[in-house]
Amino acid sequence: MQKKIELLFKIVAGLTFFAPLAFFPSYFIFPFIVPKIVIFRSLVLVMLGLYLILLSTDWQRYRVKITPITIVILLFLASFAVSTFTGLDWYRSFWDNHERMLGLFTVAHYVVYFLMLTSVVKTWNEWKWLLRAFLLAGGIVMFIATIQQFNHTFLMNTSDGRSASSLGNPIYVGGYGLFLFAIGWLMVMREKGMFWKSLAGVVGLLGFLGVFFSGSRGAFVGLAACVGVLIISYILSLKGHKKVRRILSSVVVASVLIMGILFLNRDTDFVRKIPTVGRLLSSTMITVNTRVMAWDIALQAWEEHPVLGWGPGNYYFAFNKYYNPEFLRYGYAETWFDNAHNIVLNTLAERGAVGAIIYLGIFFVSIFCVWKLYREMKEKVNIHFLAVVSAFLTAHLVQTISVFDNPTSYMYFFFFLAFTNSGIRELKTEDSGYVKNKNVSLSVVMISVLAVILAIYTTNLNPARANMATLDVLRGVYGKQDIQSLYATAISIPTPHIDDIRNDIARGVSPALREYVAIGRPELAQQLFQLAYKELQKNYELHPLDLRVHAQEVLLLQEAATLSGNKSLLLEAEKIMEEALKESPKRQQFIYTLAGLKIQLNKVDEAEALYKRAISDYDRIGESWWRLALLYSVTNRMNEAIVLLDEAKEKGIVLGVEGDSVLADILERAKVKAE
Repeated sequence: MQKKIELLFKIVAGLTFFAPLAFFPSYFIFPFIVPKIVIFRSLVLVMLGLYLILLSTDWQRYRVKITPITIVILLFLASFAVSTFTGLDWYRSFWDNHERMLGLFTVAHYVVYFLMLTSVVKTWNEWKWLLRAFLLAGGIVMFIATIQQFNHTFLMNTSDGRSASSLGNPIYVGGYGLFLFAIGWLMVMREKGMFWKSLAGVVGLLGFLGVFFSGSRGAFVGLAACVGVLIISYILSLKGHKKVRRILSSVVVASVLIMGILFLNRDTDFVRKIPTVGRLLSSTMITVNTRVMAWDIALQAWEEHPVLGWGPGNYYFAFNKYYNPEFLRYGYAETWFDNAHNIVLNTLAERGAVGAIIYLGIFFVSIFCVWKLYREMKEKVNIHFLAVVSAFLTAHLVQTISVFDNPTSYMYFFFFLAFTNSGIRELKTEDSGYVKNKNVSLSVVMISVLAVILAIYTTNLNPARANMATLDVLRGVYGKQDIQSLYATAISIPTPHIDDIRNDIARGVSPALREYVAIGRPELAQQLFQLAYKELQKNYELHPLDLRVHAQEVLLLQEAATLSGNKSLLLEAEKIMEEALKESPKRQQFIYTLAGLKIQLNKVDEAEALYKRAISDYDRIGESWWRLALLYSVTNRMNEAIVLLDEAKEKGIVLGVEGDSVLADILERAKVKAE
């Protein structure tokens, strides 16, 4: 019976590899994230139930063994937990939002996943089957990515020629392709049968191409690092093969020369058209500048909370506080960052120096342990295992310098760490993998089964049901229905993401209020306004530093004031926006909104001061200039408007399409007035 339980455990572990394929756009908000997390966490809980049964049969065999890698992983979880409850918003850190879903609760599942895998799966023969299953699942993901290169819109891909596959983001595809390339190489080198060797080769090649199909510069740099470390590892370990070492050294030199030539010719059409390479070498200043500014904010955040950080998922608050007004130069889409787009700096900001050191320690300790084992037991350590562990972990760290983790990357990262840890322990202990077929206690089985079912229902099925119910509410809003009963159903389902549901409904209701009035349902519009605003106030109490709640409240109040003519709503909106501006004093979006409210409340002098403040903060944003000029013109200060616009012209300020229209209107009105 024990053997059957262990086999079932490994089968369920293999099923986790297919979670990245989960994609149900008709049922979920954020269909590329929510179903993946729900399925993965549920499978981990099933594995946990089986693992507890195995522990009851043979504690000594299946207990978690203390190794350097296990210790650093447990420290990683501990630092995550401590920063969660010492940070600015523990609720956000613990649960995260349903767009990311990588709070402490989910991260703990990945750590448990690691601990169980490394405790149950012990020999190369056992890992080999799991690696084969991983390649099979990954091959499907990369096959979809390949199709998207020929059919750019396949599977709701909206990434402008870059493949997002079933992961929903090209960046995620690039990182996954990098991992598949590394595992494919390992299996090609170690498989004996031609079928499995060929499968590994094909999937490894698809992973290699997936890096290019993704257009991810970070993944490409990671791929270069992967290949480089692979070659260096072979050069260092193949000391008795001088000819092979010379060939590998020549490959390194040739690769450096080729990249140098491509860089020098980066402005040519030929280089620009090379997938990913051209994008990397001709990186736009928009991406470079916004990333560098986001990194700078992470460092400022770390200086304020240097030891334990702001809390996981709370970089967003630091970004608001230290917002650089230059971000708007690249468009409003670049003014909202919830991540530093650099794992190390993001960890430094959110979990402080302690968390960052531990995170980097995962890579250092793993690579150090493999090479230490190689020095001690050269004749037993497989050089391909040595090379791939060193190469992938280095590559993964390198590529995360410009990206952030996601459900799929966490899965293959912790899976690979478990594989590495188990491989090291296998060589040290020489575990045969033999399992004694012991009896299993029926009572233990029943308790485990009931506990797993209850846990899955409460922590995964309920959040999934609530997410789907929320999508029904939003569809009702789009159809101009009375969604109050639908909303009551959605919030009646227990879910930790109730705050996301409130935000989503308010975001949907706000622009729809005018349409409800237009179709002759003003009373319903008023009821929905009251509902949305009341729910947002609950979120304000839960997340007082979440400025998106402030902004959404103001939008609702402005819309309701416009439809009802109730100026007291504008006064309430003014107060909320003033509070928001205190938390993010240089955010132009808030300055413009507050100035607009001031104008509506006949506080023209205060509005003027706000626009001047925006210009003083950063004078390269044309919108600040034309908004102030427009204020001058509508208050019959035409000469001041023209002088201001002349000054902007002298400074080379680009007003933009809307600004040019305002300029033309002001000049026309001035001409008419002069006549």
